[in-house]
Amino acid sequence: MKVTEKCDIYSYGVVLLELLTGRTPVLPLEQGGDLVTWIRSHIRNHNNKLSIDILDNRLDLQEQGTVNHMLTVLKLALLCTSMSPSDRPSMREVVSMLIESNER
Repeated sequence: MKVTEKCDIYSYGVVLLELLTGRTPVLPLEQGGDLVTWIRSHIRNHNNKLSIDILDNRLDLQEQGTVNHMLTVLKLALLCTSMSPSDRPSMREVVSMLIESNER
Protein backbone atom coordinates (compact mmCIF):
# COMPACT_ATOMS: atom_id res chain seq x y z
CA MET A 1 0.00 0.00 0.00
CA LYS A 2 1.35 3.38 -0.97
CA VAL A 3 1.24 5.98 1.81
CA THR A 4 -0.40 9.20 0.64
CA GLU A 5 -2.00 12.30 2.09
CA LYS A 6 -5.34 10.49 1.76
CA CYS A 7 -4.06 7.79 4.16
CA ASP A 8 -3.13 10.52 6.63
CA ILE A 9 -6.60 12.03 6.25
CA TYR A 10 -8.17 8.66 7.07
CA SER A 11 -6.02 8.38 10.20
CA TYR A 12 -6.94 11.92 11.23
CA GLY A 13 -10.61 11.00 10.82
CA VAL A 14 -10.13 8.00 13.11
CA VAL A 15 -8.54 10.24 15.75
CA LEU A 16 -11.52 12.61 15.53
CA LEU A 17 -13.87 9.65 15.96
CA GLU A 18 -11.93 8.51 19.03
CA LEU A 19 -12.23 11.96 20.58
CA LEU A 20 -15.94 12.27 19.84
CA THR A 21 -17.01 8.78 20.91
CA GLY A 22 -14.54 8.00 23.67
CA ARG A 23 -13.92 4.62 22.05
CA THR A 24 -10.69 2.99 20.93
CA PRO A 25 -9.97 2.51 17.22
CA VAL A 26 -9.97 -1.29 17.56
CA LEU A 27 -13.15 -2.83 18.94
CA PRO A 28 -14.25 -6.41 19.67
CA LEU A 29 -15.32 -8.31 16.56
CA GLU A 30 -18.97 -8.41 17.67
CA GLN A 31 -18.94 -4.59 17.53
CA GLY A 32 -17.51 -4.52 14.02
CA GLY A 33 -13.81 -4.85 14.75
CA ASP A 34 -12.97 -1.20 14.25
CA LEU A 35 -14.36 2.18 15.18
CA VAL A 36 -15.20 3.30 11.65
CA THR A 37 -17.22 0.13 10.97
CA TRP A 38 -19.01 0.44 14.32
CA ILE A 39 -20.00 4.06 13.67
CA ARG A 40 -21.20 3.40 10.12
CA SER A 41 -23.23 0.44 11.35
CA HIS A 42 -24.68 2.50 14.22
CA ILE A 43 -25.75 5.23 11.80
CA ARG A 44 -27.30 2.68 9.41
CA ASN A 45 -29.23 1.15 12.32
CA HIS A 46 -30.63 4.60 13.19
CA ASN A 47 -32.13 5.32 9.76
CA ASN A 48 -28.91 6.96 8.51
CA LYS A 49 -29.16 9.72 11.11
CA LEU A 50 -26.54 10.97 13.51
CA SER A 51 -27.69 10.80 17.10
CA ILE A 52 -26.32 12.05 20.38
CA ASP A 53 -25.96 8.50 21.73
CA ILE A 54 -22.95 7.96 19.45
CA LEU A 55 -21.01 10.64 21.38
CA ASP A 56 -18.91 9.94 24.47
CA ASN A 57 -21.42 9.41 27.29
CA ARG A 58 -18.89 10.64 29.86
CA LEU A 59 -19.34 14.18 28.54
CA ASP A 60 -21.95 16.65 29.69
CA LEU A 61 -24.03 16.96 26.56
CA GLN A 62 -26.67 19.33 27.91
CA GLU A 63 -25.53 22.32 25.83
CA GLN A 64 -27.18 21.97 22.42
CA GLY A 65 -24.59 24.20 20.75
CA THR A 66 -21.81 21.88 21.89
CA VAL A 67 -23.69 18.81 20.70
CA ASN A 68 -24.35 20.39 17.30
CA HIS A 69 -20.67 21.28 16.94
CA MET A 70 -19.65 17.73 17.88
CA LEU A 71 -22.08 16.26 15.33
CA THR A 72 -20.68 18.60 12.67
CA VAL A 73 -17.16 17.40 13.45
CA LEU A 74 -18.47 13.82 13.39
CA LYS A 75 -19.70 14.39 9.83
CA LEU A 76 -16.24 15.67 8.92
CA ALA A 77 -14.63 12.62 10.52
CA LEU A 78 -16.91 10.37 8.44
CA LEU A 79 -15.86 12.27 5.33
CA CYS A 80 -12.21 11.76 6.26
CA THR A 81 -12.78 8.01 6.69
CA SER A 82 -14.59 7.57 3.41
CA MET A 83 -13.85 4.16 1.89
CA SER A 84 -12.75 5.76 -1.36
CA PRO A 85 -9.56 7.83 -0.95
CA SER A 86 -10.64 10.11 -3.77
CA ASP A 87 -13.74 11.07 -1.75
CA ARG A 88 -11.66 12.22 1.23
CA PRO A 89 -10.96 15.93 1.59
CA SER A 90 -7.46 17.38 1.59
CA MET A 91 -5.97 18.49 4.90
CA ARG A 92 -6.38 22.09 3.77
CA GLU A 93 -10.12 21.43 3.28
CA VAL A 94 -10.34 19.69 6.67
CA VAL A 95 -8.76 22.67 8.43
CA SER A 96 -11.09 25.05 6.59
CA MET A 97 -14.15 23.00 7.57
CA LEU A 98 -13.03 22.85 11.22
CA ILE A 99 -12.53 26.62 11.34
CA GLU A 100 -15.91 27.18 9.70
CA SER A 101 -17.65 24.80 12.13
CA ASN A 102 -16.11 26.64 15.08
CA GLU A 103 -17.32 30.01 13.80
CA ARG A 104 -20.94 28.88 13.71
